[in-house]
Amino acid sequence: MGGGNLVTHLAGKSSQLYQALHGVGARMGRMDSYGWRTLARVPTPHDFDAAMLEAHKNGITPLILLEYEGSYQTLNPPQPIGSYQDWFAAGEAMAKRFRPGGDWGRENGIPDWGATIFTAINEPDVQATIPRRDYHDALAGLADGVHSVDPKLRVVPGGFATCNSHGDATLRGYGPAIADLLADGRLDGIDLHTYYNDRWYPVTRGRAFSVQTCFDRIKQAMGLTRDVNFYSTEFNVARAGAWESEPVAARLFLSAIWDQLAVVGKDGRSPVSTIAFPWNLGDTPDVDGLAYAMASGKEPWVPEARSQVLKTVLQLAGRMKIVSIDRRLALYRLSGADAELIVWQNIAGWTDRPGRAVELELPAWARSLEVWGWDGLQRRIDVTPGRFFVDGLNADETYMFRVPRP
Repeated sequence: MGGGNLVTHLAGKSSQLYQALHGVGARMGRMDSYGWRTLARVPTPHDFDAAMLEAHKNGITPLILLEYEGSYQTLNPPQPIGSYQDWFAAGEAMAKRFRPGGDWGRENGIPDWGATIFTAINEPDVQATIPRRDYHDALAGLADGVHSVDPKLRVVPGGFATCNSHGDATLRGYGPAIADLLADGRLDGIDLHTYYNDRWYPVTRGRAFSVQTCFDRIKQAMGLTRDVNFYSTEFNVARAGAWESEPVAARLFLSAIWDQLAVVGKDGRSPVSTIAFPWNLGDTPDVDGLAYAMASGKEPWVPEARSQVLKTVLQLAGRMKIVSIDRRLALYRLSGADAELIVWQNIAGWTDRPGRAVELELPAWARSLEVWGWDGLQRRIDVTPGRFFVDGLNADETYMFRVPRP
């Protein structure tokens, strides 16, 4: 998990966001550039140099985003999206310089560190002005250019927005346009931006408003049969309308986090979530409005309640691995060196058995159990291994049950 954007032309001016990333315990960030090539479409990878050094000093691993908007075509002079060859050159140049073991790392004495995920063209489906064929060729070129340097590096299209905002599983045609690149593995996965809202995308109304539903519908619209990974470089719960209260938004944000982290592949149980970045950890309401600002203060950064929820999740599960996902019961099990964690989405329409109690299967070594909610640790219980009922729970909340290893 992480956040963004670490904008390259603001290198040296990103202390608020780095404080936020450190404050919640995140280890990744989306690094966004608007100056990654010239008007003649010649790559300028050195645009990332200062921001990369700042990220390394702060212990944050970057995901690289090459930005391009459809409106660039109408600028004076216009900036067309460019050809397959233009984007191949960009992918090759960025991968050579910024992959682990790349030119930038060797020049700075840190050869074992760098970016392994390269993305481009954020939310093309919002303005929907880029020709679909040109969009396809740009991503094909980027992927082939990156992979010409190292086939193990990942390339992902920049995030899509319109399944969330408009219920459009075709992503205004941009999804099917790149279906072949996902089918043959040149693109590693699909990045979806999800903003839960009490009127337009209410997480409280069941799985129809889960990111899993959008992910599955999009793959179906593409005719995609190969399993691909799920990415999320933007998600949040809007503090607006019935959810304007900070505690309400924080409670629902815990459910949103686990919606993002527990996405499964076509077998319905294997986890495919790769990254989940809320938007935006560093923002404050006075500058950016109440809905998505996750800081209550700046310089120093002060966490809003949703940021505190994320910090709790990362403290409990940040170094754990998801080992099983039961979509029917909305029970997710994770394992780590010092504990196991069981997550329950106790929301009608998410679990087939909502209520005030849940039956858990505890490991043979279980002696105690901690009940965690959006507001932190609620209680500790002495337990016995095997089937165990936890009661006294609230409806429409997500819970995390931590079982410490003795």
